[in-house]
Amino acid sequence: MKVHEAAAKVGASPRALRFYEEKGLIAPVKQDDNGYRLYNDNDVERLRWIVALRELGLSIAQIKNALASIDKPSAFLEKVDAARGKLYEEWLAASQMLRAFDETLARWHQKENISLDEAEAAAENIRSIRSLRDKWSDKWDFDGIARQYGTHAPLTVLQHFISPSAYDAALAQTLEWLDPQMEEKGLELGAGSGNLTMLLAESGAQLTIVEQSAEMLAILRQRVPQVTARRGNMLSLPVASSHYNFIATSFAMQYLDRQQQLLALQEMDRVLLVGGRLVISGLMAIESGSQPADEPKSRNHEEAAHAITPSTLSELTGWLKQHHYDVVSRHITESIHIIIAVKM
Repeated sequence: MKVHEAAAKVGASPRALRFYEEKGLIAPVKQDDNGYRLYNDNDVERLRWIVALRELGLSIAQIKNALASIDKPSAFLEKVDAARGKLYEEWLAASQMLRAFDETLARWHQKENISLDEAEAAAENIRSIRSLRDKWSDKWDFDGIARQYGTHAPLTVLQHFISPSAYDAALAQTLEWLDPQMEEKGLELGAGSGNLTMLLAESGAQLTIVEQSAEMLAILRQRVPQVTARRGNMLSLPVASSHYNFIATSFAMQYLDRQQQLLALQEMDRVLLVGGRLVISGLMAIESGSQPADEPKSRNHEEAAHAITPSTLSELTGWLKQHHYDVVSRHITESIHIIIAVKM
């Protein structure tokens, strides 16, 4: 069929089809005698995918990347999952810009005067948040660690700082303090290969997990197929606002720097319902400037020590109290603490 017929079948314009061809998304056969494009059934099916994914918000580059794996469902899902996370990041950034714009505009209306200083301050705040998100990177190669160590991957990363028994105790106390109930909507962040997830899922709660490593997610989906697993970052959660009864995160905050940890708290606050529970467990120093009491297990792993940023207990609890949470904390070992907070 010719371009106009193919375009009518997929609900697009002939111009759009030519654009997709220019971008390398489709390659119809050209007739030798007149150069007209001819589209077969496979071309039309591919065009249907292109149109659908475009409407869902994927960029041309993301669609091209995903369609390269259309015959491999697991690889295709991994790519569109990553694209979904990026779409949430863009939505969240746009929402924050709009909120800052609204607040600035409201102040101008109240004073019946415009202020360049206020506009620059709002812009700098948005710039700072964007910088915090953009500068995070996976220094630890969690995909590689997941492939090599499987379900033991999370503890493998931490083995120079904590013992397996301390790790297990932290997970158990996180579950105990969280006390998830049947049918509650719960969220776990930085879920890794699913060690805490398995405990939470046994409660019957409707659990969603967020994890940035595709390989960790693959392990987790095999271990706990009943949960909703999403690829994403703690700094821009790919979930709806004001939606969850509880949030848990265990041994994940230390992979963010201190400012990013506070931004992660802001994201948790965005998605947690009033009355909801938040439990954070992991490596923590008591006060700003101090270090966790436990040293790395081996002096040969100083590089690993520099690659993490233990949370500061007083800083996290201070932020939560300032944002109207009822907060208590407990220690598991000298370097492992747990924060329990209820959103008032």
